[in-house]
Amino acid sequence: MTALLPLDLSQNLSLFTVPSPRPCSRKPINPQANEPQVPAAFGLALIPHLYAVGSAGFTIYDNSYPRAYRDTLTKDTSIDKVRKQRILRAEACSLNGLETIGLYAASVIVGNYAQLGTSTLNSLSIGYLVSRCAYTLSYVFIQNRRLSWLRTAIWQVTAAYIVMFWVKAGYKLL
Repeated sequence: MTALLPLDLSQNLSLFTVPSPRPCSRKPINPQANEPQVPAAFGLALIPHLYAVGSAGFTIYDNSYPRAYRDTLTKDTSIDKVRKQRILRAEACSLNGLETIGLYAASVIVGNYAQLGTSTLNSLSIGYLVSRCAYTLSYVFIQNRRLSWLRTAIWQVTAAYIVMFWVKAGYKLL
């Protein structure tokens, strides 16, 4: 399959979204194998943080005391209110991603343990990542309170993908 990204959808791509304790293919784990375990979900959680730090400028972000970033940004007067709120939402979005990645990682592992079909694992994993991208964009760029329900709806779709891993794995293991 030739595409923008060289992804073979007949293969289990769910393992590329989180580090896996065991491949679904039942082959012994070979640490020397050239099979990258790219934690895409973790990368998606970090993108809003990188955006926030880049938008605010590296003079405001102090890597030696990163927890003070929010307070330093709030006190800074050189950044306008709209931009400052967007930066704070990006930071909150990053934290939300890091808070939920454990549940997502566990759901991918359970799906692989239950030996769900490759197409099921791929569709749930890709669905999660796409909805997470949409959530990130809506969290960072929607500043109108009347449209903020959209962010909540997208988050619920993202959570539904996680739940579907567990439900499908549960039915498969019955």
